[in-house]
Amino acid sequence: MSASASSLPGEVALDPSEASRRNVASWAVTAACLIAFMGVGVVDPILPEIGRQLGATPTQVELLFTSYLGVMAVMTLFAGNIGAKLGRKRVALIGLGLIALFAAACGLSGSIPALAVFRGGWGLGSALFTPTALVLLLALIGHAEKAIMRYEAAIGLGMSMGPLLGGVLGSHSWRFPFFGAATLMLLALASVAAFVKVPESKEPPRPIGDVFRAYTRPAFLAVGLTGLLYYFGFFLLLGYTPLFLHLSTLNLGLMFFGWGILLGLGSTKLAEVLLRRVKASNVVMGALAGLTIIFALLGFAPFAVGVKVGLVVLSGVLFGLMNATLTTLSVEVSHMPRPTATSAYNFLRWLGAAAAPVSSGLIAEHLGGKMPYGFGAGAVALGLVITALAARQIDAARASDPHVH
Repeated sequence: MSASASSLPGEVALDPSEASRRNVASWAVTAACLIAFMGVGVVDPILPEIGRQLGATPTQVELLFTSYLGVMAVMTLFAGNIGAKLGRKRVALIGLGLIALFAAACGLSGSIPALAVFRGGWGLGSALFTPTALVLLLALIGHAEKAIMRYEAAIGLGMSMGPLLGGVLGSHSWRFPFFGAATLMLLALASVAAFVKVPESKEPPRPIGDVFRAYTRPAFLAVGLTGLLYYFGFFLLLGYTPLFLHLSTLNLGLMFFGWGILLGLGSTKLAEVLLRRVKASNVVMGALAGLTIIFALLGFAPFAVGVKVGLVVLSGVLFGLMNATLTTLSVEVSHMPRPTATSAYNFLRWLGAAAAPVSSGLIAEHLGGKMPYGFGAGAVALGLVITALAARQIDAARASDPHVH
């Protein structure tokens, strides 16, 4: 497992007061991550209602996810350099401020194109905040695996609470969840501004080409491509399922609340246990095999809606396990500095995520409502094949990382 992460510039052994301050700061960043990821899922339960009230097709509705994730994918290439130039804390605050601004703008908009544009702005804020938050946690906590588990737990809880917030507020008006998210983001901004104080690194910005050079290491490229395919499946389920199951806004919120709770458990307790006892490549392959079966059953098994709701909730365990394992591998098998490795991995995973929602809408409109799940099954199965082919290299690269023991 990962031992101490690289310290901040000039760091020496911490006295108790400094350790306490960093602990408070790390929890402030964790809370901000949770709130930021609530914003991802808050849209889920209100997608059908937005479509009905604004007269939008499934493909048009899915643009609310695709514009958000597409901007995130592109901007993660630059997030590391922006953080190095402006300072990690400052970039995190700018990101949180942009999320709050564009969430409020979404609540005030009256058309799908306007919503898509504002969700793109929301994605810009998330692209600045989310990778910067992970770098901050790695520095503040000083233990890579513990920081990643904390980060993924915040993602899981945020993903669970976001749909619940969207379902409760969205049952009154589809605009309310956006205003709720904006308010919470302002609270997160205030928390980070008040409690996070870290010495800023003076490292020069790295060429964008460094991000792409990270892919020259076969183990890292395999992890990145697996992440791309896996996140295609992740956001296909997250974005398309509300349109497929035809549940009420509140019931959609409750379903994804349960899914997110299991997501958090999978990314913390289960991932911690398995990564200590099983080769990381085997963890990835086992989880992807389970997800392939779940996607196939969701789309093509003649189950009642209640059973399919149960499958969606159950999938949260495997999704959480995958989130934590792939994020851990992305920092442990790369030969690049962690901010660069994080940018390189996030670019691929958000690229796969961005392709999923609008693709699912197009597939459903032209090939039938079940077929998006067939494509989801195919994507995660291909990720399984890539991991199987590179398993020896992945495990060897992880074992050679000086922070793994």
